[in-house]
Amino acid sequence: MLEIRIAEHTGFCHGVKRAVGLAQEAARCGPVFVLGELAHNQALGLWLEEQGVSFVESLAQVPDGASLLIRTHGAAPEVFAEAAGRGMTVFDATCAYVRRLQVLAAELADKGTQVLIIGDAAHPEVQAVSAWGRGQAMVISQAAEVDKLCLKPPLAVVFQTTQRRDIARQICEKLKTLVPAVEIYDTICQATWQRQEAVRRLAPAVDIMVVAGDKHSANTRRLAEISREAGTVTIEVANASELNRGQLRGAKLVGIAAGASTPDWTIKEVITQMEAEKDLVQHSEEEAAEQSAFAESLQRFAAGDEVRGTVVQVTEDEVFVDIGYKSEGILPRQETNVGPEQSLTAAFQQGQELTLQIVKVDEQEGKILLSRQAVEGRQRWEAVEKAAQDGTVLTGKVKDAISAGLVVDLGGGLEGFMPGSMVDVRFIPDFKEFVNMEIKFKVAELRRERGKVIISRKQVLEEEAAVRKEQVLHSLKVGQILRGTVRRLTNFGAFVDIGGIDGLVHVSEISWSRVEHPAQALKVGEEVDVKVIELIPERERIGLSIRQAQPDPWMEAARKFKSGDVVQGKVTRLASFGAFVELIPGVEGLVHISQMAAHHVKQPSEVAREGQDVKVKILEINTAAKRVSLSMREANPRPKKESVGQPVSDASPALTLGDVFGELFNGSKGE
Repeated sequence: MLEIRIAEHTGFCHGVKRAVGLAQEAARCGPVFVLGELAHNQALGLWLEEQGVSFVESLAQVPDGASLLIRTHGAAPEVFAEAAGRGMTVFDATCAYVRRLQVLAAELADKGTQVLIIGDAAHPEVQAVSAWGRGQAMVISQAAEVDKLCLKPPLAVVFQTTQRRDIARQICEKLKTLVPAVEIYDTICQATWQRQEAVRRLAPAVDIMVVAGDKHSANTRRLAEISREAGTVTIEVANASELNRGQLRGAKLVGIAAGASTPDWTIKEVITQMEAEKDLVQHSEEEAAEQSAFAESLQRFAAGDEVRGTVVQVTEDEVFVDIGYKSEGILPRQETNVGPEQSLTAAFQQGQELTLQIVKVDEQEGKILLSRQAVEGRQRWEAVEKAAQDGTVLTGKVKDAISAGLVVDLGGGLEGFMPGSMVDVRFIPDFKEFVNMEIKFKVAELRRERGKVIISRKQVLEEEAAVRKEQVLHSLKVGQILRGTVRRLTNFGAFVDIGGIDGLVHVSEISWSRVEHPAQALKVGEEVDVKVIELIPERERIGLSIRQAQPDPWMEAARKFKSGDVVQGKVTRLASFGAFVELIPGVEGLVHISQMAAHHVKQPSEVAREGQDVKVKILEINTAAKRVSLSMREANPRPKKESVGQPVSDASPALTLGDVFGELFNGSKGE
């Protein structure tokens, strides 16, 4: 009997799990771009694309202000600098081990230490680390390359995080014989080492080793190399479809391992396929013998035949059907598609005619085993096939929720699998909410020979959303005020859902008050009133305004203020030429630097600060031009000095300093 063993530490490492989570989080707020592959796995990439993630080769393909995700392999410092300069929102998914290696390379380069990287020069991780090492690092992949290097102390050696430890050890031993002083930093990822050690232990104990993962994954290829070095027959598969019965023939013990970038669902599908192939190999001889016996002994009835019969008796466990054989055929409960909550006596009545399929004929005992499930299953298959061809929407009940998606009852004993990426247009953290729910779906993939039906609810939702989007787009009018939901914030504005389609509220249209960044005034998920101010249907472009959907504060200012009024305000910002003061929300006026104080002011910060409450006089207000001139000086005039003694008339002789301060100049005489 064939036995399957799974290597320890198989599948996604922590870094890849974190990167996938960041990608999903970013995609929930809108399109997100990734430089290169998030991880070396095509199936994972296709799944992420369905979530709204786009993969590009350079920053030139990423729009200004867009969301950018740095993959697990990291990126050069110049990438971060350019992204920041172009207003992109950066999600850094660099693996913690890779990030530590980048920092180390930069520190060594700053100290003038020559850095040698043991790894693949073409690998994106190594290229990023080289960039962090100021472009001065050297890269080698095998011991034979050491003799070609021009090495001089101080020398430091680091490893690509997915490097094989035995190869790194060989290179370091050779380096020690050539360079008197060499610092060796073990930067191999613990998760990579654990997976390699697990395969090193398991491979010698099994007849065949199956390694699941993308062909371009370096850590997956190294697992296969380690297995082959143990002398074990090794099969590399990217997914379950690449595994066939012939590959496992003759094996009693099969091991399975997967690289750190291999999704859990791929591993489960490969194991399921191995289990299926195990059963097929084990029972093929028995089935062949049975079929031969049937062919020899049966003349009139054979397994697989469809027959018509009449119900003659119903019990709690079986239905007896007259099909014209020497004895009644037996239809057991498990072949009826009757649910556990319903009794057979309620589902079948004496005299009822049925179309059934013969499952087995026992000529010696004179028994024929029948199935209604098989007939209904075939009929349902035909209906599902037609729906797949026509693109028809079907319905089914969710039977179970697993980590990879949903199992849906399609009727007639047929089940469909809905991968997690096809359940909804949004991220679903827990699929259990769908259990026992009746849902609509379309058939995405159909393989009758393997009993495989892949279905998609997401496709139905997307098509329904597209119809609603088209309807909304053509029902909009400029000037219309609608209720919407904030879906995404960027540096330049906010995207608001107004019924299945997003419109842009530019940052200048968010509030009558000054807003530097949309996050100051809005949050994702918030409901707001918006006014349609621009509409270009053929480009699906909708310009919206939140502030224009609200009363114009300048109208209130026209009623509330007039020239000459002295009012309270708040300093909102300072400029070299004066201070801006808010009178009411949305209405600001300028206090020119010459109007800030009675004395000469060099810098506005000498007499005012942002957030300060001040008293100002309105010199001029022009609500049509939305402009107010203010004065702090005239709102706070300097008090006049009181006269001392008798007023001096025009006829009085002019006073001299001697007249006023005479005694001070003749102090000695007064003593």
